[in-house]
Order: sequence, then structure tokens, then C-alpha cells
Amino acid sequence: MGLLAQTPSELTLSGNMEPIRTSVKIKPNTYTLADKAGTGAVKVAADNITIDFQGSTIQSPDLKRGRLETLNGLGISVDGHVGVRIMNVRVHGYQFNIKANRCTDLVLENCELGQSRSQKIVDQGKVNNIWLDLRNIDTWRSYGAGAWLEQCNHATVKGIRANQSQNGLILVRCNQGLVVGCDFSYNSGWGVAVNRSSDNVICWNHADFVNRPWAGGWGGDSSGFAGTTHSNRNIWAFNSLTHSGDGFFLATTNGGFDDKNVLREDGTCDGNWIVRNDGSWSTANSFEATFSAKNVFYRNLSTDSNYGFWLGYSKKNLVIGNEIKRSHEDGIAHEQGSDNVYAGNLIEDIGGTAIHLWSGSDARLDQSPSARNFILRNRITRARNAFDLTLSQDNKIQDNVLTDAPLAPGIVQTRGNGINDLTVPRIQEITKLKPVGFRMYRATDLPRGWEWLSPSTYGMRDYRKMIVPWNMKDARTIRLYVRPKVVKRIDLPTWMEASIKGNLPNEWLVTSKPEGASYGDTKGFKFQVFGERGDVATIQGQILDLQWKVRWFKWFRLDHDAYADTEAWNGLFAGPALREETLSDLPEIIGGKSPAPGVPTHHFALSATAKIKLAAGQYQFSTLSDDGIQVMVDGHPVINNWTHHGGVEDVGSVRLLTGVHIIEVRYCQEDGGAALAVHWTRLAAK
Repeated sequence: MGLLAQTPSELTLSGNMEPIRTSVKIKPNTYTLADKAGTGAVKVAADNITIDFQGSTIQSPDLKRGRLETLNGLGISVDGHVGVRIMNVRVHGYQFNIKANRCTDLVLENCELGQSRSQKIVDQGKVNNIWLDLRNIDTWRSYGAGAWLEQCNHATVKGIRANQSQNGLILVRCNQGLVVGCDFSYNSGWGVAVNRSSDNVICWNHADFVNRPWAGGWGGDSSGFAGTTHSNRNIWAFNSLTHSGDGFFLATTNGGFDDKNVLREDGTCDGNWIVRNDGSWSTANSFEATFSAKNVFYRNLSTDSNYGFWLGYSKKNLVIGNEIKRSHEDGIAHEQGSDNVYAGNLIEDIGGTAIHLWSGSDARLDQSPSARNFILRNRITRARNAFDLTLSQDNKIQDNVLTDAPLAPGIVQTRGNGINDLTVPRIQEITKLKPVGFRMYRATDLPRGWEWLSPSTYGMRDYRKMIVPWNMKDARTIRLYVRPKVVKRIDLPTWMEASIKGNLPNEWLVTSKPEGASYGDTKGFKFQVFGERGDVATIQGQILDLQWKVRWFKWFRLDHDAYADTEAWNGLFAGPALREETLSDLPEIIGGKSPAPGVPTHHFALSATAKIKLAAGQYQFSTLSDDGIQVMVDGHPVINNWTHHGGVEDVGSVRLLTGVHIIEVRYCQEDGGAALAVHWTRLAAK
């Protein structure tokens, strides 16, 4: 079958059709087209042609199964052509909804490319603990994306949308291109990922909420933007990259020590300009660039991220004029880095050190020393330390203004002549490319903060079309973001009540009214929200009305051998606690952060006990932990992994009779990473 003409300029698509070889408009429709051969449901096979799909949808028949991890094939394919323009199309349900190879002057414009092949990150409420492989291009080829472009020079990607999937746009060996005005938000992998791609301009895009749950926390090497393997001299400017694992991440193909203790830095990404991007509320780092050189970070924003900048083993970078506020750890963290300039940055309210440069004592680290760095005219307010320069040598520190940020003994400031401001390459051209109505995420009236990270099955929960953005704060509590100009009223059922969260008038917490003892009743909730414009939305789900009695402790001995001292642990849990509280869910444990007031950041433990009504049957318990974990039901051990370990899943089962049962969880955290999650489910009878 071929292309069937409706008018001289309008065509209908069909299965098994011949490639498109002329400029054409497609009759608007929804086309369900299979790609069994893997060469493209729609193939483009000519130079200098424009295909205007006029809003048509192309979808794979496999999409109806709803299993994005199984999707195969290509939606639209172009291979080896010049001057092809594809516009105004929606493509869903393939591994790569658009794939172009060996093309020059390709244009993709105003296309919607969500629902490509994606890893399942949550399955029946349980997190799938999958770390992305950022450095292996062969693994990239097993992933999916809204669009995959390879060996496509001078490409223009404009006004593309690809959400609720794993990856938005992947560029491999693509040079001198432009990506502008696109939306790659609410995905679980990478918004834009580039490999061996240089001299591109990537500006005025959104890649917010590109994240995934991992090991009890968030990240898993997800990133709003990611570059690797000789991706050089790109300009990344005016992009919104908030709420991601890392907002922005540059990485090598292979960085680290080989088996002969020789430092390898294969595939560095050098000479990039990262300008006026917003990487705030990222769960790892707002901006990261490791094993790289001569990158410029200029006037970017980082607020409320774990680290503002992490620049390990990189050198000759300029970090100038950035705004870094409320980092949970350090503002700028740079291990084994030399000949860098940190100048004119505004750094405020930092949980750790404002600028932390350090080296280890291992002799092999001399291959990449921390040395000869220049710290100039930064304004630092409220930090545990202004600078930590442990084993970092020959640094110059001049004219920094410090307020409530102690200067460590031995660090001396001098006066100097300063540093000139920077001229960003192609800045006038880039400024003129700003799309009409473009706003950074922080300028919207949508919720912000880590508490609003919520995974869907394949991507992240998208709040943009909700009258009231909402998620589950814990098993018993619903979090609402109520905007007075949008919401007219909310009709809660009589058994629920709402309260306002602290001094945040937009955030409501909704839970069941207290009714005495709670034994884990599962209650369905359903209520309506009425908008000021007459629109109505329904919010529904289930809450688990449970109360956990949580007791916090400090380790009795700070070493690995303590795990084996069963008698001492039993004595610890039987004795007085540092803190006791009642919670609706197990506490959230984040590495490097105190989990509760009065509890240390490291070497703490807890016991949590709850009574729950369960029907008779075989129950499977599963845990995700880092470090020690024990689960007991009615005093009998179901899971026991009381060891020092990274994020690991354990499973156990127990047969129970109908009635009230006591679940006790014991957990201990040594140092470094942390995770605590416990799930249970009744297995189907065989």
C-alpha cells in the first residue's frame, strides 16, 4: 500500500506505505501504524522536503497495552538526507518516536513525542531500584527517547515536547545544532543527553522534574541535562532544570584509577559554557562536571539542592557570578581540582562549607592535585565554614565578604585587582531566540521543593494541568497545593480534615480525623475540587491509617564490628531513647542529613512498631535498606540483614491469621548513603 492522495497537497498515511519523497501535508487524523521491521512506521527518503502533519497523531498499536518498557520500533525515521523538515506531529509508543541518522540541516518543529520506551520506575507502589548507565553508549541504545539524533549536523530542534517517559532528546555525534524552546520535563532519565556532540546551542528549554527514586532517595544519575564523552564547546543557556537528580551533569566515558593506579580521564567534556540556567531543588547537585576542563559556569541559580556545584577532578574551570542558596551540604564542592577560578558568587545559608576544596592523602591523588585555585570576591553569608581547604595547596583567596561564615585558622585573605566580567559567546543571538511567554519554573505558581517529587509508573507526576496539585505526604496524609485564584472550593468528606502547613498558606495537609486507636485501616478517599473557571477535578486514592511508634538511638560503638554484637544492640533498643515520636509512616532517611531533631547525622538507629489488622494469608515483606535492617512480625524475624551495606533489597514471607499483628522494624545507619523502605503485600492463594 502507498500514500493515498486526498487533494494534490494533502495525504493520508497507511500501513506498509512507501517512504515519503516529496514535500507534503498530512490529512489530520490519528494513525495507528506498526513498525515490525524496525525501520520506521513512517519513513522519509528525500532531500530538502517539508512534511507538515497538521496536528496528526502517529501511534504504535503496542501502546494500548500500556507497557512502555516493551515498546520497539521507530515512529518516524530519516536516514542520510539533507534539509528535511518535520513539523506539527504527535508520535507515541515506539522505542524512539523520531529517529534521524546521518542527516544535515534537519528541522524538528512543534512535535509532541512523549510515551516512548521507558523503564518502569514504580511497580504497584514499590520502587524499582535502577541506576542509569550514563557513560555507556551501547546501554543508551537499549533505552528509549522522544527523539534520537545521530550524526546529524546543523540540526534544529524547536518547540518539541516529550514528557512522562524516560528520556526526551538524545544527541549522538551531532554538532553545530540548536535546541530551543522545548519541554522535556517530568521524565525519569534525562531531559537532554548528548554524547560526542559539540558546538551546539541548547537554550530556553524546560527539563524540570527529571528524576527517579533510587535506594530510598532520589537521583540514580537522572539529570535535566547530561553530557558525556567528548561533548565540547556547547552553550547551555537560560534553561530551567529544577527538581532533577542533577540539574546539569557533565561526565567522562571513563574517569578514575585503573588497576595500575594510573588516573584515567577518557572522554572528557571541555570548553562548555553553562550560562543562566536554574538547577534548583535538585536532589544531588544543581550542577556537576567531573573529570573535565575549561568549562564556564556563569550566573546560574542553585537553591535548596543537596550541593550547589560538584566539580570533582576537573580543572581550569571558571565558576563566576552564580547564586547558591540553602545547599543542604556544600555550596561548591571540588575534590582534586586545580587552576580553577571561583569569583563573584553569592553563597547563602549553606548547611556545610561555602567553598570546599580538598585532596586526599593517597599518593596516587598527586596525579590530580587540589592546587592553585583562585577564590575571589565571593559574598558568603551564613555557612558552617567559609572555606575548607584540607590538603589543598597554593590557593589565592582575595576580597571575599564573609558574614556569619567563619574563616578557618591558617586561611589568610589578601587584596587584589579583581577579575573582569565575562562575554558569553553568541549571547545576543541566544537572547533573541527567547520564545514568547517563556518562564523559568520558579516563576510559575506551581509547587516547589523535594516534597513534591512523586513518581508515576514511568515518569514523574506532572502538576501543570491539575486544579490542585497533590501527592501523598505519607501513608496517611494528602498534600495539596491550593492556589486561591484557581480554586473556588474543595469538598472534603466528613471524616477528613485539612490543616495549613506551617507558614506556607498554599500547602494543605489532609488526613482522617482522629478516632482513637488506629490499627492500619485502609480507607478509600474521593473528593472534588471546583475551580474558579467552572472546572471540576476529582482527587481519589487510599490512605493507610497507621501509627508508628518510633524511638531513635545513637550507636553504642562506632565501628563495623558493632553489627555483630547482638547483645549490645538488644540492650540499646531496650534502653532509653534519644527521641520518641508517633508518625503516620516510617521516617524518610537521607544520607548526610539528621533524620529528626536531636538525632545525629551518622551512626544512629531506630525501632518502629505498629499494630495493623490483616486478613489471613501468606504475606511477603520487602525492604530497601542502607545499612542494617530487621523486620519482625509478632516477634518472629521475617527479614534480617543487620550488616554494613549499600542500597539493597531483602525479601521474606510469613503466614498470618486474621487479626491484629505487631510489625517491628529495626534500622541502623552508619555513614554515607542511606535508605529505609518497607513494603508488604498478601500473596494470591495458589
